[in-house]
Amino acid sequence: MAPMKGLTVFVADLRKCRSHEEEERRVNKELANIRVKFKEHSLNSYNRKKYVCKLMYMSLLGYDVNFGHKEAVELANSAKYSEKQIGYLAVSLLINEDSGFMRSVLVSLRRDIHDTNEFNVCLALCAITNVPTREIAEALTEDILMQLLSPASSIFVKKKASLCLLRLFRRFPEQTRARTWAARVIPYMGHRDIGVTLSVTSLATALAQQFPEEMRKAASFAIRRLKSLVIDREFSVDYVYYKVPAPWLQIKLLRLLQYFAAPSSPELRSQLLSILRHIIDVSQDVPRELQQMNAQYSILFEAINLGIHLDIDQGLMHESAMLLGRFITSRETNVRYLGLETMSHLAAYIDSLAPLKRYQGVIIQSLRDRDVSVRRRALDLLYSMCDVDSAKPIVSELLRHMATADLALREEMALKVAILTEKYATEYSWYVDVMMRLVSLAGDHMGDEVWHRIVQVILGNEELQLYACKISLQTLKAPVCHESAFKVSAYVLGEFGHLIANASDSAPIDQLKALQSKMSATSLPARAVALTTIAKFINLFPEIKNLCLRVLDRYRNALDAELQQRACEYYALATVESQDLLATVFEEMPPFPERQSALMSRLLKQEGNTEDQRTWIPGGRDINRKHRAQNSSQQDLQEDAPESSFSGAPKESEQAATDPTAALTPEEQERIAKSRKHYARLLWENDGILYDGDEIQVGLMAQYKPPAGRVGVFLGNKSAAAIYEISVHAFVKQSETKSADCSALEVQLSSNQSPLPESLMPMAQTRIYFDVKCKHMSSTPPTLRISYTLAGAPSVLELQLPVTAAHFMDPVTITVNDFFARWKQLGEAAVGGESQAVLKTPFLSSGTEAIQWLRSVVGGMGFALIQGADPVPDNLVAVGIATTEDGRFGCLLRVEPKVSHRMTRVTIRATNETLAKVVATNIGMVFASR
Repeated sequence: MAPMKGLTVFVADLRKCRSHEEEERRVNKELANIRVKFKEHSLNSYNRKKYVCKLMYMSLLGYDVNFGHKEAVELANSAKYSEKQIGYLAVSLLINEDSGFMRSVLVSLRRDIHDTNEFNVCLALCAITNVPTREIAEALTEDILMQLLSPASSIFVKKKASLCLLRLFRRFPEQTRARTWAARVIPYMGHRDIGVTLSVTSLATALAQQFPEEMRKAASFAIRRLKSLVIDREFSVDYVYYKVPAPWLQIKLLRLLQYFAAPSSPELRSQLLSILRHIIDVSQDVPRELQQMNAQYSILFEAINLGIHLDIDQGLMHESAMLLGRFITSRETNVRYLGLETMSHLAAYIDSLAPLKRYQGVIIQSLRDRDVSVRRRALDLLYSMCDVDSAKPIVSELLRHMATADLALREEMALKVAILTEKYATEYSWYVDVMMRLVSLAGDHMGDEVWHRIVQVILGNEELQLYACKISLQTLKAPVCHESAFKVSAYVLGEFGHLIANASDSAPIDQLKALQSKMSATSLPARAVALTTIAKFINLFPEIKNLCLRVLDRYRNALDAELQQRACEYYALATVESQDLLATVFEEMPPFPERQSALMSRLLKQEGNTEDQRTWIPGGRDINRKHRAQNSSQQDLQEDAPESSFSGAPKESEQAATDPTAALTPEEQERIAKSRKHYARLLWENDGILYDGDEIQVGLMAQYKPPAGRVGVFLGNKSAAAIYEISVHAFVKQSETKSADCSALEVQLSSNQSPLPESLMPMAQTRIYFDVKCKHMSSTPPTLRISYTLAGAPSVLELQLPVTAAHFMDPVTITVNDFFARWKQLGEAAVGGESQAVLKTPFLSSGTEAIQWLRSVVGGMGFALIQGADPVPDNLVAVGIATTEDGRFGCLLRVEPKVSHRMTRVTIRATNETLAKVVATNIGMVFASR
């Protein structure tokens, strides 16, 4: 882009300003000049670009620029690259996402995404990434996806398209409808260009966290790509970073595999183990250059994390523990940080903590590291590796470090000390001592959950109560008492003070004096707890009732409403004549019900969700087992995809039972419903789509000359990779209840046609024809089985062909009198059959359009409409004859729609009972799919 003199001079003037006021005057002057220029109709493109660039520069300096949006959109709509570039940049900087101008920008973005010039396409993708809106996500996601999947797109466009999809998915996951296309991006993880693979892997990682089932095939691609990089050494020299091949791609692939379970395929499992062992073996030698060390160690730590997550080789786990022990003693801060974090992950899954306990001293020493992030990781590791044997020394060290710990870490440390003490306490005295010391040391940095939990534990354990009372009284008598410790002590004495009342130094009067001595120096909430304790003393110790009443009387005139209300109510309770009322109100609190600790809940909330969610949480093996159980929806990795089978038509048992799709995801239900619509449409039309999936599309074209027919099956590849080993078969399944059905329809491959190709390239299509003969009436349609291999994973798809006895029907025209005579004859005769159904038809609300559609359906199913046969104009009367090799069978049809009730009665009478049932079933499916 050529330099703009006016812009250069303006920037130089601003830099010469000696004060903010002088700069502001110069900016206001320029803004006024630009407003005047924009009102001129003779503004050329050069000046428009220059003034818009000035507005962008002023916006970057922090000045409010609330005009020029129209000019920015005009530049973005320009055909010139230089103007379009500045226009999209200005749109990204100046226009808000909620602005009405974004609609005009959307039109320009859609046009440029489909431009043949890849530079314009890239500009549009960058603009979408910078200013993503909900409307853009809804309107352009499919277009961006096609840029990624299209074989005609350049490598540069594919990389930008995948990153643009990632941005839209993270901002607007619902609008992008990613579940429907997630599986289609997987083959591009095997793209020949490492840059495309890197960007697609980033997208696949985000998708795998939300849709693990749809992305299950990504694991096999990741393992094969890692093998080509690590074992086979297949990579471009351009992507070698300090002797490490594509380190960013290796890290992303290793991270992606952590969102899946271990592969069930022996081949993939063996390849993955060899990859992990090779990475660990290479890292044994310490690199000399810092950049190489950073890249190599980053890969190593992700490999160890993956090995821990998969848990398929205990030898690998112990070897990893030895390696991590070397890293946590490194002089490099980054290496120590990664070593501690990865060792925390190892402690969350390893069966025996013995390999980690040998480094307990080093880990405790890391609590005094200069870097706060290292101290935090050391705390996580101590928390994860703690057990019954090591609980006392670890808790003791944490308490010792509590006084000197920085404020950012003290709250988390206090929570973890409280959880560990409660979880691994074997002595009641140790629990009480530690918790009272904890609230004294870190009470200012903890919420009320901690002292609440202490009270709950004491209430639920009778063995703790006596010792807790003694410690509580000692705490109140101490020279300094923290407010949280005061609350715990006051509550405990109010509930269980009678347990120590007979001791010489723990008389009721001593307990009251100790409480009063600290009460005046505490906050209002703490004094409210103390007032409740004093009211309980009246019930527990009648001998000090008058002293307690004096305290309550003094607080009856308190300025704080809460204290005043409590004092007044407690005083009134204590002075009523009834002796039982006070005892009833202040009965001993029952134990709290068992539930998840509030401390644990608060700690788990602090594990913030990031764009790349963690697959584990600090806290040891037990809590991670629960974490894994909550995410049990992830399926085992496997190379072979499960057979997928869908029957386009609902089976008879399914119609009578509960909807079998109720347990499926909304996307799966939508896909099945869509396929049923395709099947139903082909019951009255001879060509159309039968199945439309993420990988393949199946179309159908049929011609019938009863009792024979010819059905063409068209197979299209919708994926981004080639399809191999294609096989298509059609047959009639043997029915246990209808053994004759298997021979009623004969389906054979047509002669004189080309064989199926060995491979089907992306966006390509192939076809195959079948000859069909109807020997006698049958209610079982043929089955179409399609098998193929995509990206090394074989798949099998079974569909029902929309070929029934009703398809071999020819229209026949008869007079009205002949129709009703024949109708009456079939109704009275013992030969033949009748089928009648009342169907819901809400589409009738569209009026004449719906009636016309009904006529099209009846005509498409091989019936001839008899005009004027029914006095009600909307009712339909039709006749057809079905032909088989056994003979010809007449069929009469009456359709009586009731527009006001949105219901339709369909009656079929035929000379063959099976034919009547088949026609009724087909019409019911067609109506249901409308």
